[in-house]
Amino acid sequence: MKFSDYAQGLLPYISGGASEPIFFTEIIGNFIQDAAMDACAVLKRKPDTRYRYIKGGRDIQAKDAQYIYDHRDMDKYSEWLSDQMDNSDSFDAVSAWLTKCEIDHDKYRVADACSTLLESILLETITGTATSENDPGSSEYDFKLVEEIQEKIKSLPRPTEVSVPLEATNEEQGYINEMYNAYGDAENVSPFAKKDLTSYPDYEEDLLDRRIDFYAAATIRRGVMELGRGGLSNQFDVLKGETYDGVKDTERRTHPDGYQRMLAVMEQAVNAPLKDYLLSESPYWISGKIKKDVCHHLVNDGKLRWVKKKR
Repeated sequence: MKFSDYAQGLLPYISGGASEPIFFTEIIGNFIQDAAMDACAVLKRKPDTRYRYIKGGRDIQAKDAQYIYDHRDMDKYSEWLSDQMDNSDSFDAVSAWLTKCEIDHDKYRVADACSTLLESILLETITGTATSENDPGSSEYDFKLVEEIQEKIKSLPRPTEVSVPLEATNEEQGYINEMYNAYGDAENVSPFAKKDLTSYPDYEEDLLDRRIDFYAAATIRRGVMELGRGGLSNQFDVLKGETYDGVKDTERRTHPDGYQRMLAVMEQAVNAPLKDYLLSESPYWISGKIKKDVCHHLVNDGKLRWVKKKR
């Protein structure tokens, strides 16, 4: 399905009688994050161009689709769709349209289904696989392709485990030093060093757990490198980026001490959504533990700190 098929299918129900150029702006403006609207080039197109996007006389370019996709806000869009369908009392009609298009969906979550459909259309535009609903078998092909990709990812073997060395390596010094800062901040010991662990056995055990965590994420990093081709080669960076986006606000908040900040960030990391990390379809390549592990790599990258004050 192309964007124009999608827009024309929903136009009678969610446009509120707006003209095609305004309707286009409403769809895209509500699909992307508020902070991304000013830099969204496609929203600045002339009315005639936006009209053609709706009518099918012009396709959204891949680079524009990529920007929209990268800055999508699915919850915001679903909420807007729900409001529009509520105003026009068209939930059943939109559900019937989805069924006609052979889109499986929960009739009580019609807005979410429409939101997910637009997301998939943008992906197809980016990859060059978008086809019109008038093309025979296009809808069936699209969904089979998605299912095949998901199944292939699910079938990926478990990555080769990176073992934890007895002694910390140079690569570990960054996050370990920050853990020492967190322990010292909690116990009012400055500076806190390796020798102090014997006086605090709970922290000694905690640090061992953190080292195991670090190498669990290192296993994913090496596994991605071994995959080594196609769209998967950047997936560890994607995982780090999405994890950081999910925890940065928690890290910035005020906490009693650095150790409590670290624990709060780890708890938040488990719940961080991963929309773009493709390997999340495989149980071997993502877990709550792996998400927490990535935070230590973010410390090494200078993205996260457990103690904000200068020591």
